[in-house]
Amino acid sequence: MVVVKKKYRVIKTVTTVDGTLYKEELVTFENKEDDGDWRVKDNMGRIWYVNPNKLTKSPVALSRS
Repeated sequence: MVVVKKKYRVIKTVTTVDGTLYKEELVTFENKEDDGDWRVKDNMGRIWYVNPNKLTKSPVALSRS
């Protein structure tokens, strides 16, 4: 079974006591939480709980160029 991880781009900077997730950064979707937030992982491996309105509406197509 092949699992494809969907990547989304942050469209609005998210600041918490744990740090900042900056605009235009790519995150990998992990799962949807009960409260409606999405659990995503940034390129450093940190877990963030983000409102989906602060992410692109569709997964990012990554180019290899």
